[in-house]
Amino acid sequence: MHSADQADTAASPLTYEVVLTDGALRNGYITVDPGWAGFPSAMLGRPDAPSGRTAVFTFPDGYQVTSDLRASGPGSARIRSRVGPAFKRLGLVAGNSLLLVREGEGQYRIEPRTGQQRDTFELGYVRLRARFLARFPGFTGFDDPRLLRESSYKRQLVNHYENIMVPALRDGPEQDVWTALIKLLRVRVGSDNPQPQNVVGWRIVAQLAELPEHDQIQLGAGVMELLHLQGPGDRLDDFNDCLAGLSTPLQSAAQRSLSSLLLTLDDPTRYFFIKTGQMRRALSLLDPTFDFGKGGMVTEEWERIRSLAHRLAKRLEEDGWPPADMIDIQSFLWVAIAYEQGEGAEREDEDEESEDEAVDDEADMIPAHRPTNTILYGPPGTGKTYGVVEKALEILDPPLLATAARHGAGGRALLKQRFDVLLEEGRIRFVTFHQSFAYEDFVEGLKARVGEGGALEYVVEPGVFLELCVEAQHSDLPYVLIIDEINRGNIARIFGELITLIEPSKRQGMDEALSVRLPYSKQVFAVPANLHLIGTMNTADRSLAAMDVALRRRFRFIEMPPQPELLDAVIDDVPLGELLGTINDRIEVLLGRDHLIGHAYLMGVTDLPSLAEAFRLRILPLLQEYFFEDWQRIAWVLNDGVKPEGERFLRQRDLQLGRLFAPDVQLAPDSARWYIHETAFEKAASYRGILAGRAG
Repeated sequence: MHSADQADTAASPLTYEVVLTDGALRNGYITVDPGWAGFPSAMLGRPDAPSGRTAVFTFPDGYQVTSDLRASGPGSARIRSRVGPAFKRLGLVAGNSLLLVREGEGQYRIEPRTGQQRDTFELGYVRLRARFLARFPGFTGFDDPRLLRESSYKRQLVNHYENIMVPALRDGPEQDVWTALIKLLRVRVGSDNPQPQNVVGWRIVAQLAELPEHDQIQLGAGVMELLHLQGPGDRLDDFNDCLAGLSTPLQSAAQRSLSSLLLTLDDPTRYFFIKTGQMRRALSLLDPTFDFGKGGMVTEEWERIRSLAHRLAKRLEEDGWPPADMIDIQSFLWVAIAYEQGEGAEREDEDEESEDEAVDDEADMIPAHRPTNTILYGPPGTGKTYGVVEKALEILDPPLLATAARHGAGGRALLKQRFDVLLEEGRIRFVTFHQSFAYEDFVEGLKARVGEGGALEYVVEPGVFLELCVEAQHSDLPYVLIIDEINRGNIARIFGELITLIEPSKRQGMDEALSVRLPYSKQVFAVPANLHLIGTMNTADRSLAAMDVALRRRFRFIEMPPQPELLDAVIDDVPLGELLGTINDRIEVLLGRDHLIGHAYLMGVTDLPSLAEAFRLRILPLLQEYFFEDWQRIAWVLNDGVKPEGERFLRQRDLQLGRLFAPDVQLAPDSARWYIHETAFEKAASYRGILAGRAG
């Protein structure tokens, strides 16, 4: 999704002024605030009220477009239906403004103002400030603890630069500078759960770390020249030439990220980190004519950026928010842009840009995340539900994952809180498949209801999938449908003809897009590209090999195996990780890996009573289900055969068959009765006995 990159202000209740940017002219859209009183709320209403979603916009020469408002972020939407030709005929350029005048219900007049009607910097600042305050209500200054979570790791990185890079730059040689650079790029920053810096993406770091020796020397020399020379001169241009001359040249966005990182860490009072996509959106709000060139960062661009940054610093100071340095400036811009994008996170995610980052109208209509269909599969207790939350936020709010990672165990609460908010907003929907679930529940079907006069009538009602598809079609934001227990449903019966349409390449807007006419409503329907499917599958219910072939071809599968290494507790000389691993090794031999036991079954165990409870109430019943109450094999898994009688979980009782049956009754020799020995669960030796005789 691309951010709204126009500044705006309400001129009166029935007029609205929009300042055009390069992006708006290039891609043919007009960004507006859907909260303007001149727009009826129905224009951004629910998809089930299409008649109220469109209006007619008339230009001075009589050219008209009919359009709805497509949301592009919180508090921002776009008019984009064929407005590009009007821009060209009117000869509009960046900085010109348009006045929207409401003339009646669903009727608007657009008046171009070819002169610079407003101070575009001030309009952009007001907009950025509003977005920033939406993220941090009541913000009073850059010492606010909420913002410190965003800026503190950057300042830690400055300290690491002093300790790692400065000695190498002072002493050399060039290859040592390269070594220090890689160490700096991989150093972990943050307080709770330190992570490597991500101004320069990890793929780029990996590329630089694998350079051949002659490239290592070349890059080290380039870094020394970039940071040692006084005054801007041509050092940025020379550094770009250095990066372009590597065996595998860096793309322009990566060049900007790397050069800005080094310059900022060397002097945070003059430079700040550049993430190309975000900074383009932020700076074009302050100056509609701003854009990055095709190559890496050059001196002229830095001077222009610094000019805007100094002007922004002065404006922030006037509002009582004096920034300490450029890190505060960059943090302000990042938070404002991240909030506008609906990302809502304090730390930047990686910024892997295309070579020239060209943005055209067609690309603008394709969501930032390409459609994905994913199934998390594994035996019970391996964290599939836990993984669903992370996978959903990886799509809907990726920067939050980095923030949560820095908070350690407390980060899970942040993820779950954000997940619940998105669930409440309707951007995440949840459904569970079962044997009676059908196409009519998932897509659409006829439902009976009592009409006027008490007569029974049948109406077409959409299912959960169709409802979410319609929501997603009217938004640029990504949506997620979570299908729990996807393997328990009859896939052919539930998806019907849509099994082909969910394929990523067949989605709406893709080169091979397909559509179908729905059987009940007769509407033409396509699956939008901004809808993502995440399924979970319990392999103990059904193996992956038994999955519907059509479904397997259209989803990627991520295995969620047991992770006994996560269990580091030792209870009365019983190492839980080794205990679970041993049990699973035996199960795999007897049943196969689809029926293992997940680590979650023992995650909450802290003492012998909780271990006994987990085994008696959770693990033993699961083993009974797995082995269809074949007690002998369950005893093998628990190693009861080698334990003393008092430490066995399962024991046999002599039924004295001769007293129960007549001599002519032929019974199997193993017709003994098994029973659960309750007191064994209270003994640590019973669990140590599971490990007895295990090699290594």
